[in-house]
Amino acid sequence: MLPLEGYRVLDLTHVLAGPCATHHLRCLGAEVIKVERPGGGDPMRALDLQPEAEGVPPGFRALNVGKRSIVVDLATEEGRDTLLRLAADCHVFVENFRPGVVRRFGLGPEDIRAVRPDIVYCSISGWGQQGPNAARGAYDHVVQAATGMMALQGSEGEAPTKVGFPVIDIATGMSAAEGILAALMRRLRGDAEPITLDVSMADCALSLMAGQVASTVATGRAPRRVGNRGFVGSPGAETFATSDGHISVAANTMGQFAALCRLLGRPDLSAPPYLPAGLPKGAFLADTATDRLRGELIGAFAEMRAAELEDALSAAGVPAARVRDLGEFLAHDYPGTPGIAVAEDPVALGPAFRWSGAPWAAGGPAPRLGEGGAPLDARRPPSAGVRSTAG
Repeated sequence: MLPLEGYRVLDLTHVLAGPCATHHLRCLGAEVIKVERPGGGDPMRALDLQPEAEGVPPGFRALNVGKRSIVVDLATEEGRDTLLRLAADCHVFVENFRPGVVRRFGLGPEDIRAVRPDIVYCSISGWGQQGPNAARGAYDHVVQAATGMMALQGSEGEAPTKVGFPVIDIATGMSAAEGILAALMRRLRGDAEPITLDVSMADCALSLMAGQVASTVATGRAPRRVGNRGFVGSPGAETFATSDGHISVAANTMGQFAALCRLLGRPDLSAPPYLPAGLPKGAFLADTATDRLRGELIGAFAEMRAAELEDALSAAGVPAARVRDLGEFLAHDYPGTPGIAVAEDPVALGPAFRWSGAPWAAGGPAPRLGEGGAPLDARRPPSAGVRSTAG
């Protein structure tokens, strides 16, 4: 039995952050009712641009497997009545419109609690529900730019560079799911107080950069960009070019660095004058990288082959990995580990942890627009505000 079996989630989210949150709840067993707008539904369906995908392209499928889809026009009285009827039978309500939008629809926290007092109400937004920035639009790379995350990528003197995937969106979804789970725990422990969660992409961006935020607050200075070097400043923690590719190494202790230098054929680099004499094997080489030592290492790495060095370093207990693209990792390396990929839907992933025992299952494919509207609640007749293509 999954921990959220028997729980029902009313999901008014779209694009990435909100659907990620409800995806994780679905993975844990909750029934998720995805409410979509008439016409095109969630923009991630890309119905106008990818009609051949029939509304379930990989990007949509990845975060919506096992959900039910209903089409509701929230701007109509019938649509509002439908949502309130559904909310009365739900434990969780999640939305990610700009602050103020759901209140204009008559679906704010007070409206939903009027029909279900113990509901957990979660709002996801770019900048939070209050304050001068609340009404601003937000997408992942915009928040990366605003919060300093983009300025941290790359090396000094280079143009700002965003992280290569929507890291803040996904972190926001995970944080929202975490908050919802904590709220449900409050309910299980007898807390009857209203619970309204305010999850913002800006807060989640700072959470991802917790160490850098703490350093900036403590020193009054923004951290320097480190490029592909490790954050601790060890000379052996960097990504180096080899004769046939690149390899990322994390030789952070004296013992690891000595092993690295030995395998590079340059044991002298782990001794004076490059490093202080007498350092124990467990000494952490924080902030010991110098330009002189880095130059010697670059020359030594350039003579090596990436795959052979990766194997040798791993055997010596030095964390290292040849730089691969995602396709190579999924095809050749990841199958060697107990996977989280869903057998019947290989582009959808479960949560990034593993239960002992049976593997995670999707609980059904990603729904087409409106698929699953009619059978939501056999005790109640379907509302005129719901349209279903599969009812």
